[in-house]
Amino acid sequence: ENTTLKRRLHNAMNALPATINIANLSFHTYGIFILFGFLLFTFVIWSEGKKDGFNEEKLFDLILITIVSSILFSRAAGIWGTTTSAGEYFTKFYQVWNPGYNFLGAMFGFLFPIYVLTKVWKWSFYRIVYIFALGASLGFSVILLGFVGLQQRFEFLFGFAAWIFLYALIANIRNKKIKSGYGFSLFLLVNTLLGLVFFRDPSNLIFYVSLVTLATAVFIFRWRKTNYDTKLITRIIERVKEFPRRKKD
Repeated sequence: ENTTLKRRLHNAMNALPATINIANLSFHTYGIFILFGFLLFTFVIWSEGKKDGFNEEKLFDLILITIVSSILFSRAAGIWGTTTSAGEYFTKFYQVWNPGYNFLGAMFGFLFPIYVLTKVWKWSFYRIVYIFALGASLGFSVILLGFVGLQQRFEFLFGFAAWIFLYALIANIRNKKIKSGYGFSLFLLVNTLLGLVFFRDPSNLIFYVSLVTLATAVFIFRWRKTNYDTKLITRIIERVKEFPRRKKD
């Protein structure tokens, strides 16, 4: 049964064309997977954010801003040091269709507007990044599935399954009322592990270290905030209780 399933999957993936023609228009198949992944990413954020009571219009604004910011910062970092003048740098910067992107820049460009806007809108940063992690897990899985089908890289099916499992896991953790920061840290650590398994390029090492560092920092800040708030409330209650005693003394 296992062999038959693999054979059927292999045949189905072989049937994927590089382009799809509709009404004399040609579309790249991988582009369709990317579009579908983005739509799924957006839907999950909208759906989960709506459940938490976040403003729907602001959620869509945040999605658009983070995507654009991520691309711009990734591009800016990716071509840094590849030009000899400012004019050449900005000319190359706008040629977004050419290679030259950086994972670390993309991560910074993604998180920076989320941090700033959650402060401005007085939203919980931890809850928002947790919701984005849910959307990213499902969206990335679809994009990776398209890559598997078009490139015939069936070893990446493990990554597809891992992202689906990660989505189910952090969604379940969310329902258990686990603090949002811990779920986001888990998301970062799992993605670091997937990167080390599938993309062992030494040039990505700084990015993986950054992911682990960020995951650790989020976990520590979330833990300190939770414990500090709890201890602070406890101290206030104890002082209120002690006040009448001091007055009598």
